Amino acid sequence: MIKRVSAFALLGVLLVVSLPARAGDSDIALPAGFGQTTFNTLIEELATAVAYNSVAPAESMGITGFDIGVVIGSVELDSTVWNQVVSDGSAPSSLIVPKLIVRKGLPFGVDLGVSYVSVPGSNVTMMGGEIRKALIAGSITMPAVSLSLHTASLDGVDDLDISTYGVDVGISKGFAMFTPYASVGQVWFDGSENTTLLTLQDYDESMTRSSVGVKIGFMPIMSLTLQADMAETNSYNMKLSLDF
Repeated sequence: MIKRVSAFALLGVLLVVSLPARAGDSDIALPAGFGQTTFNTLIEELATAVAYNSVAPAESMGITGFDIGVVIGSVELDSTVWNQVVSDGSAPSSLIVPKLIVRKGLPFGVDLGVSYVSVPGSNVTMMGGEIRKALIAGSITMPAVSLSLHTASLDGVDDLDISTYGVDVGISKGFAMFTPYASVGQVWFDGSENTTLLTLQDYDESMTRSSVGVKIGFMPIMSLTLQADMAETNSYNMKLSLDF
């Protein structure tokens, strides 16, 4: 019981420190004269951050499985684009994306997941969800293989609407406390602007996303997962989880 309380306390601390320290100093708004090419780049990079990402191996959690995790992610940015849309005019080279992810195992090798994101110092929030099915359950000799369908959307930014949906196939194999994994999939995204200053065309595209990672179980109910995602824009994630 003490270990469990301590683990929840640590997750709480990570979540608190990941939240915005100064709300509104980097709010996103589209300025007059913002061009179509730069708009497309902005949508592409935001879509990378918005798209649901479970940061987890392929293996099913099982009917009793429950996982709550705090993720600190980083998405590479084109600062020449972002300097034009953030309110303080000074964008970082990477967008820090804190996420809260909750996943629950169901019968028949099905897992459900939901995520909530709040980007520090901005008006960006995101919500997403996933349904995942184990195609191969995995065993001592066989890797686990899964198929995932997911969707997510951008909230909080009045000037922009972004939604994503996608499909991923993943594979993983545990070895003692380590579970390396990889996945590949396609993410479709739709982006549009909602201002009276601009008449930009909607940007609807897709991107291939591949991921590699490793989950490290270092306590009976706690794990650390490190993952790198390769797409049009690269991103990196670190997840601390409680696994039941």
